[in-house]
Amino acid sequence: MPHTNRRVFIRQYREGMPALEDFGIEDVTIADVPAGHAVVRVDTLSMDAWIRTTLTPGSFHETADLGSTIRALGVGQVVESADPALAVGDWVYGMLAAQTRALVPAAALTRLDLSNSLQPADYVGPLGLTTGLTAWVGLVAVAEVRSGDTVLVSGAAGAVGSMVVMLAKARGARVIGTAGGPDKCRYLLDRLGADVAIDYKNADLAAEVAAAAPGGIDVFFDNVGGEILDVALANLAPAGARIAICGAISQYSDLGNVRGPRNYLKLAERNAVMKGFVVTHHAARFPEAKAEIAALMQAGQLTLPEHVVEGIDHFAEALLLLFAGGHTGNMLVRP
Repeated sequence: MPHTNRRVFIRQYREGMPALEDFGIEDVTIADVPAGHAVVRVDTLSMDAWIRTTLTPGSFHETADLGSTIRALGVGQVVESADPALAVGDWVYGMLAAQTRALVPAAALTRLDLSNSLQPADYVGPLGLTTGLTAWVGLVAVAEVRSGDTVLVSGAAGAVGSMVVMLAKARGARVIGTAGGPDKCRYLLDRLGADVAIDYKNADLAAEVAAAAPGGIDVFFDNVGGEILDVALANLAPAGARIAICGAISQYSDLGNVRGPRNYLKLAERNAVMKGFVVTHHAARFPEAKAEIAALMQAGQLTLPEHVVEGIDHFAEALLLLFAGGHTGNMLVRP
C-alpha cells in the first residue's frame, strides 16, 4: 500500500549558521517496499548537535546531498515490512531522518526492548545513542569517573550534559556545570542536583571555575570547546585528571577556523589525559550502560527533562533553536 511521507530536505548550503530558507518541506509517496526494507511511522526524533555538521561541505561528518532528507536519529513503529526480522507494530530505533514515514533497510533498524516499563521515547532520551549512552561512555568508559571526583561539565543543561550531571552524581562525584543564563543554572541545581552552576554568559568563567574547584578538576566532560576547554586545562587537579572530548558546539558554525586549546601543555604538567571518543566505538559496553541507566530510571534517581517541538514542519526551527541555546534537557521533535 502507498504511504504519504512529509519530509524536510536541504535546499541549499550556507557558510555559518543555517537559516530557515535553507530548508524545504514536501510531501512524497512511498509506493513500493523493496525486499529487506520496512516503512516506519516516525514517532520521535532526537535533535543532536552533529546534525549541523552534515549541512556544510567539508565538515567532519559526511555532508548530506542537496535535496536529501535531513539526517536524524529517532524511534518509530513499523507499519509495513518486507523483511521477516520485523513485524508490523514493532517499535524500532535508527536513522529515520526528518520525515513522517521512513523507508529503511531492516538491517539498519534496532527493535526496542519495552520491558520493565520502558517507553519508546526512552531510546532517544536516557537510553539514546546520542544522549544517555554518549554520556555514559564519555564519563565512565573514557574518563573513568570515581566517587569523590570533582567533575566539570560544559553545556550541562543540554541532553548529554544533563545525563552526565545525573550519572556523575549517582556515582558519588561532586559536579560543577556550566550553562548560559540564570534559568539554566537553576535547572542544573534544582532539577539535576548539580553542586555548582556557573553562568558563562554573565560571569568571569575562569574565576568561577577556579573558585568552584580549589583542589582542581578531576574530570572534565566537554560538549562545547573553545574558552571552557582552556579554562578547564588551567584548573586541572595536580595529577591524574581526565578530559573527555564529546563535542564542540561552540565551533560548529565555523569549522574552517576551529579554535584549539592554548593551555594543552597543562596535560603534561599535571600528568593528565585528554581523549576524544566516538560512542559507537564502545558498543561492547552498551549493555552495561543501559543496565545502569535503566536501574537509575526505575529507582526514580534519573529523569531526563524534555523540550518537545510538535510537527515535522517545525524541524528546522527546532534545529536552529538547539544552536541558539533556547532549551534545557533533551530536545525532541514529534512529527
